[in-house]
Amino acid sequence: MTLSARTAWRLAWPLLGLTSAALLLPFGWRAVAILGECVAHGDGCAIADLTADSYYFEAAWNTLWLGALSALIGLAIGLGAAIALARLPRLERPVTLLASLGANFSGVPLAVALLLLFGAQGVITVAMQAAGLTPWIDLQGLGGLLLAYVCFQAPLAVLLLIAPVKMLDGSLQDAAATLGAGPVLYWRRVGLPLMLPSLVETFGLLFANAAAAFATPFALNGTAAHVLAVRIAALVSGDIFAQPELSALLALILFGMLVVVIGFTRWLAARLREGRA
Repeated sequence: MTLSARTAWRLAWPLLGLTSAALLLPFGWRAVAILGECVAHGDGCAIADLTADSYYFEAAWNTLWLGALSALIGLAIGLGAAIALARLPRLERPVTLLASLGANFSGVPLAVALLLLFGAQGVITVAMQAAGLTPWIDLQGLGGLLLAYVCFQAPLAVLLLIAPVKMLDGSLQDAAATLGAGPVLYWRRVGLPLMLPSLVETFGLLFANAAAAFATPFALNGTAAHVLAVRIAALVSGDIFAQPELSALLALILFGMLVVVIGFTRWLAARLREGRA
């Protein structure tokens, strides 16, 4: 069945409208409410609380660099796995199944698995101590969060990059082999430049996946996890220290961060494709 562009848009409008309302109405309402409170109360508003010290800015910075670094590491691991699967197609189905499980393996299950491996009484930690070695990672710190993020970023990157790798023209690699160029030289000179738009887009999606993660850092470190998602939840916990206005402002900052990164990566990927054409 072939649909015209106008008919396709008409069919998509209900979903687009519902998604837009679910995303924009709450953020627009809270943004107007916060600005109105600041105009009415001056220094007593959420913006003043945010700028009073660097505590929440540190959480924003942690969210930014953890999301970016875990996305880059996951991108590198996922690209290597996707390239290997292109040469070993018989493994694609089992690896895709495992990657699908790994991409959704977060929150409490991932935290428990990491604690069993790298916790104070974890298997790897105890084995290293028995061998006279110092444990190499502290799960209660930002390094532990980075490891946890990479555990679900890498499988997701595999799922996102399998299709772009398979779309590369096989004749290019065959021609490169005929000219004496090995696989490494081919990917450095031809494959990676052709894959660059897809890599940029995937980076944006991976960043958003990590920056908005709440279940994993909370299950691993509780409210001590110093990232925006956990700080937002802590501010609306319902106790006497709840600050819903400040939590809404932090949510707006996180939303803006995600929109900027995803929008920029999509724009850059489109420009790269236009330049290549």
